[in-house]
Amino acid sequence: MRILITNTGPWGTGSGTVADGVMTELKRRGHEVMAFFPDSGFPGNGFEKYYGDEKTYRIVKFPVIHKGVPLYTFPLIIEDPNPRNHKDAWTFKNLTDEELRAYLSYMKEELEKVISDFKPDVIECQHIWALDHLIHQMDHKYICVAHHSDQLGFLYDRRMQHITIQSARKAEYIFAISDYVKEEVLSLYDVDPERVIVTGNGYDQTIFKPDEQVDRQAVMCEMGYPNLENYPIVTFCGKISKTKGIDVLLEANKYIQEKTKAYILIMGSGKLDSFSKSEQEKMHMENVLFLGQRSQRELAMLHNIARLSVLPSRSEGFGIAALEAMGCKKPVVVTRVGGLPSFAVGKIVERENEKELADGILEILNMEEIKYQSICKKAFRIAKEYSWENIVNIRMMYYNTDSDDQQLMSVNCL
Repeated sequence: MRILITNTGPWGTGSGTVADGVMTELKRRGHEVMAFFPDSGFPGNGFEKYYGDEKTYRIVKFPVIHKGVPLYTFPLIIEDPNPRNHKDAWTFKNLTDEELRAYLSYMKEELEKVISDFKPDVIECQHIWALDHLIHQMDHKYICVAHHSDQLGFLYDRRMQHITIQSARKAEYIFAISDYVKEEVLSLYDVDPERVIVTGNGYDQTIFKPDEQVDRQAVMCEMGYPNLENYPIVTFCGKISKTKGIDVLLEANKYIQEKTKAYILIMGSGKLDSFSKSEQEKMHMENVLFLGQRSQRELAMLHNIARLSVLPSRSEGFGIAALEAMGCKKPVVVTRVGGLPSFAVGKIVERENEKELADGILEILNMEEIKYQSICKKAFRIAKEYSWENIVNIRMMYYNTDSDDQQLMSVNCL
């Protein structure tokens, strides 16, 4: 089977992780796969992988001037920072009508080329958004993947609502990454519940796994911090944004450092200057290290030297970052949002409550070792259930097409 997976943006985000995981498993089963997505061409983690394999990755390059209209970068669905885009990158909402038409025309032309060349049996589109709408205009069938960021985009950008409603209603199926996201889809797009399939999410179990032999000193030397005190480590993996609750974590850090000295390692794109001065004044920066966007291998190493990981999101569709930490046999402290409560092992706290977040982190930092090892084992056991093999097993039930049907099935864009 030939499967084309499209995405509104490149790698480095949750939808990109899903696309990569699904593609790897499909390849393992002997299927031909291709990914289609825009990119800004910035250097960084993964550049050689994606730009060095034109057979697998069809990249639509920005900036571009299309039909006389300059498009300096690909637009984002919501305002959260993207590791492959400019700090001040525009969203779809920011585009003028002329720029939006130019973007859609450009992407449609590129889609037509890749479909003509690759001749997919299945097209999966990550996000209920613009690319699936274009595929529908080209008279192909498709399946959408709802990631929650697209549902946030629906509420954020009224102009895109008509397009996305059509994308959802014309899809053969919609894959929702959690029960929470399924409920969002049903409430926003008025689609048949039987066509919305909860798939869950997975993580790369070959990378995110326990490493009892990991050397903390060697890892922190590689990260550029060779002389740290021997304080326990808490990891945070996610965008530096309000959505991910980084401000709440840094406010909670005041209470944490008063009770127990610990390092907070921040891995992700974005900067704190996106927050107002008054918001930044509430943040406590003692023992906080910003490590920027890191490779999956580096994230796994950091989880393995940590005591726990934290994901204090205000909004979250699933929360792969928490699952990856659990795959390294670490408990997590997460907020009671989206899909997180369905699998998280450690502590679940209310969102936007810095004191409760601090208490949850301190509880695990100071936990009796026997109890701590017990929840570590439970976290690992639960994480192992979320494999890409299981996720693709579900997909295959909906990928299969009637051989007499000459139309393509398009599966949700990356």
